[in-house]
Amino acid sequence: MKNSRILTVVNAGGHLTQAMCVMSVFDEFHLVTSIKIEAELGAKSVTIINSTQFNPLIHIKNVFKAYRIIKKINPAAIFSTGGPICIPFAIVAKVLGIKFIYLDTLSRVVELSNTAKFLYKFKLATKIMCQWENVANKYQGVEYYGKTFNICNDRNMPL
Repeated sequence: MKNSRILTVVNAGGHLTQAMCVMSVFDEFHLVTSIKIEAELGAKSVTIINSTQFNPLIHIKNVFKAYRIIKKINPAAIFSTGGPICIPFAIVAKVLGIKFIYLDTLSRVVELSNTAKFLYKFKLATKIMCQWENVANKYQGVEYYGKTFNICNDRNMPL
């Protein structure tokens, strides 16, 4: 699916860094994040939405924003490395039948992040991958794919 349109939804910071590493193998991707990014990331478009980190009501508002963004971009798949900002997109993707792929953050070495646990519990992701084999072994259906900084060299990312 290298030539397909990918929508990447991540909180800024480490989540964004890891996502950009993975996105480097795709020809076209669109980015949704929580703060204005000054650096050139290679995204065809960048959309800023409110962070959902500390206010669950923003999740509800962002569901409507997610719907509008998804309908506008019409992605083949949605990808995230985390932060709760992706949850409204996962909900809309589930309703619309769009693939939602979640790669849990590299910093989660013992168990899945809270966001990954939420997506797992409510079956909102088409695929959940993690970056530690021991974590993948704890959750049925969660796949170990490798570390993001190694994935950058893999032209067969399963999106």
